[in-house]
Amino acid sequence: MKVGSSQLKGRFNNIELNSPNFLIVSIFERTNSGVIETILQYIGVFSALLPIGLFFSRKKKEIGLSYIFTCLCYSIVADLFISQILSKLSDNEFLSFRIYTIIEFILISLFLKTVINNPFIKKVINYLIIAFLIYALFDLFYSKSESFDSIPTGVSCIIILAFSIYYLYEQINSPNNLFLYSTSHFWIIVALIIYFSGTFFVYIYTQNNYNDPSFKSSFTIINASFVIIKNLLFSIAFIIKPGKEEKNRLTTRKPAF
Repeated sequence: MKVGSSQLKGRFNNIELNSPNFLIVSIFERTNSGVIETILQYIGVFSALLPIGLFFSRKKKEIGLSYIFTCLCYSIVADLFISQILSKLSDNEFLSFRIYTIIEFILISLFLKTVINNPFIKKVINYLIIAFLIYALFDLFYSKSESFDSIPTGVSCIIILAFSIYYLYEQINSPNNLFLYSTSHFWIIVALIIYFSGTFFVYIYTQNNYNDPSFKSSFTIINASFVIIKNLLFSIAFIIKPGKEEKNRLTTRKPAF
């Protein structure tokens, strides 16, 4: 990571720039920064194992949660194997990212379709899945595939955030929910909102700044941090028992008098 001399003077006021002590501190700082990035990356990748394991412990595996489970499984397989294989076969490190964007959007959209009750919104989601798939494939084959897919990723983030917020609006206005936070779907939605809102602007700027070492470092730390938060919230969702969710729903009854 390149740092300007003025920044270095401000951070090491008591150390001369040409002294051996400055060189030692500078090297240690860079190494320490790289170690933190690496640790966060590995924690982010393997944190998916926690919700995956908890999903298997659920007796009742709902179709909606199965989409999230599939997304988690593909995520860890893509990070460990698929990205490496595709990079060697195509000499393109971003191809795996672009494919993941498509698969992630489809699976999360299918989850949102199962938890949203409005029939019209369900149809809209179906059309958006098809439209996004066509657009993402077009972008994959006809744009510079050697770069990060900031536009498809940004579009994906906006759509997922919009329908996630709509789900909360729908549930808040529903008279049948007493404790919304006691449902698995609520924690999945919260995880999606935090993750995609937290990484939206980072993804938007990635295409033009990915080769900048300082930006790449920030990208790694921010993305890995939000991945860890997302997977922890997914874990909470998978811990909640299906039977408990039903008990926390109020059924509308006619008065006895």
